[in-house]
Amino acid sequence: MILRPNGRFGERRRRVLAKNSQFKNAAIWAFLSILHRISPFKVGITLWKRVGFQKETVTVHITQSTWLLCVCVCVCVSVQDAGALTSVFLRPLEGMEALDMMVSPGRVPHDTVALGPLLKLCSGWQRPGAAVQGQCVLVSPARFEVDVGYHADVIAAFKQTPSRCYDMNTRKWNFALEDYRRLSKLHPASAEVEPLPRGVVQAFRARFDGTLVRPLGVPEADLSAVDPSLTSSLMPFQREGVNFAVFKEGRLLLADDMGLGKTVQAICIAAYYRKEWPLLVVAPSSVRFTWAEAFRRWLPLLEADSINVVVKAKDELRGGLVTIVSYDLLSRMDKQQQAAKPFHVLIMDESHFLKNMKTARCKAALPLLKAARRVILLSGTPAMSRPSELYTQVLAVRPTLFPRFHEFGLRYCNAKQLTWGWDYSGSSHLGELRLLLQESLMLRRLKTEVMSQLPAKQRKVVVVTIDTVGARTKAALGAAARELAKQQSNKTKEKEALLVFYNHTADAKIQAITEYIMDLLECGREKFLVFAHHKTVLDSITEELRKKSVPFIRIDGSTSSAERHQRCELFQHGMGSCVAVLSITAANMGITLHAANLVVFAELFWNPGVLIQAEDRVHRIGQTSNVDIHYLVAKGTADDHLWPMIQEKMNVLEKVGLSESNLSDKALSASFHSKVSPCLDTAFPDTGAVCLGHCLYRIQGKYVCVAFTIYRHHVCVLPSPDTQTVCVLQ
Repeated sequence: MILRPNGRFGERRRRVLAKNSQFKNAAIWAFLSILHRISPFKVGITLWKRVGFQKETVTVHITQSTWLLCVCVCVCVSVQDAGALTSVFLRPLEGMEALDMMVSPGRVPHDTVALGPLLKLCSGWQRPGAAVQGQCVLVSPARFEVDVGYHADVIAAFKQTPSRCYDMNTRKWNFALEDYRRLSKLHPASAEVEPLPRGVVQAFRARFDGTLVRPLGVPEADLSAVDPSLTSSLMPFQREGVNFAVFKEGRLLLADDMGLGKTVQAICIAAYYRKEWPLLVVAPSSVRFTWAEAFRRWLPLLEADSINVVVKAKDELRGGLVTIVSYDLLSRMDKQQQAAKPFHVLIMDESHFLKNMKTARCKAALPLLKAARRVILLSGTPAMSRPSELYTQVLAVRPTLFPRFHEFGLRYCNAKQLTWGWDYSGSSHLGELRLLLQESLMLRRLKTEVMSQLPAKQRKVVVVTIDTVGARTKAALGAAARELAKQQSNKTKEKEALLVFYNHTADAKIQAITEYIMDLLECGREKFLVFAHHKTVLDSITEELRKKSVPFIRIDGSTSSAERHQRCELFQHGMGSCVAVLSITAANMGITLHAANLVVFAELFWNPGVLIQAEDRVHRIGQTSNVDIHYLVAKGTADDHLWPMIQEKMNVLEKVGLSESNLSDKALSASFHSKVSPCLDTAFPDTGAVCLGHCLYRIQGKYVCVAFTIYRHHVCVLPSPDTQTVCVLQ
């Protein structure tokens, strides 16, 4: 039995009270509370002196500030005795009330037979001084290790196990999982060994039972029902990811490194379960429209009105077959969640956003995850700093492994009980946790593992939204777009109008740009480059980074040569996170920043050669990783005109042999749908871009069409997804 000082009072406070004679006895009684631990049998009480126990039944453990009592003493304490002190909480052994064993103080039974029924309530109780303690730990998918002190009876039990193996380096015994239950029955009463968690036993049940019959590796999934254009585009490791998801019945955490195509894998997995749709995609706000474009690209047979992008909390959550919503909007749509039918297939992009169970976004997402049949979590950094951040994702995919966080925290977070509560910020048994995740729910591949299948440089177009800009900015954009349309017959004036449109686009994209950069930082990106052209954009980015206390360097036209070198050295050799904010025209050459492998273009530029030079600040000799290039584009802005122009120029240079890089659709991991439509190439060539219902997707109940020609891009809002509707740019 154990008595522990009450955690509500510090050691210093107890000492002060003990010095005062009038509180001397109360200091012992009032500041002790009950502890009851099932294994080993330890019970703390506060009335040891009050009920008249003998000295030999009580021992004080100085270093741990605990009172150790003989096991037989517990039957001498009554609830009435405890009630005499309001600060004492007495919790009897579970089941003790059914035993007729109440003994008066001073009359302690020493007969083992008399105490037998009581001792049966105490699983794992041991005689003082005779026990050795240890624990079982999973060390491989097929074996577990027993870390326990030396005891002759324990070693004898180990030697009776057929699969025993003694590691001379670690001086620990390990056994096959098939012998786990056998060993549990053999271990002597003199040893107290903490078993493997129930979640581990559940995940490896086939190995524990010795019934593992499946072949090594994951079987090939039948993807015949998925669009062939999608399945044929998958790289070998991406196909393996889809196979793993199907093998896990559509419930997994896809933790591939950034740039390995988690989006296309998730869409393919969701398409495999097409019959169970509606599908909900929850993603950071900055990439909602990127997801809409990805569905249009990879599932071309998906009907136009099937994609519903939620942009306001008042929008309908079940407005389409595929609904895309941000985490923040989802947390503000509680009433719709309760009224709407459940989504059977869920994709949670950047699922580490759910790391804190107390946040509104997590509370909003967990009910949806609980009701879904298929749960696809995507994150390149599932945990940012500690194992506790993994729990909600484990709970979402495999809720039966660890139904309660405390159990997970004790095992893998080195949980400690402090004065104010439990601390779960530590880590423990990380090797076992990794094996558990890999077996039950997680698939993770690094770039170094699949580098041979990847191109050296991968470009990705990220479609950002500007729906939150002010009325003045919207009016300026609209006026610039109309002016550009009027000047199509005059090339000089058209270029001037496009330049004005380009300047207004910078102001419109600022908020979306800063949101995307913050999302990258939250996803664990430590070092990357951000290129922009306008000073207002560069200023806004650096100001936001300064507010968030994120280290950064800035190189623009005002930076001297000496400062350029110093700042590049700081970025290259500095430790920790750092963002390089660079001017496209001032920092596209003459510097080396290959400490990063990600480049973000916040704005486009007229000359594709300048963009390629800027990309090569990281894609150069000394770079050991694949390079990711992200172009941020916004619909309804000058980007609609600049991006097709850049594409065409670069493709021409590539065909002539003057550039080894191109910006064709095949070079992109996400599409902006700038591919020229054959029907639009010849239809109404003198009147501008014509909409024939191509590239439609649904936003706020309206059908938005995006149609390109070689020369320009057109956006129109249609009343219906009728493919025969014809709209001409005004």
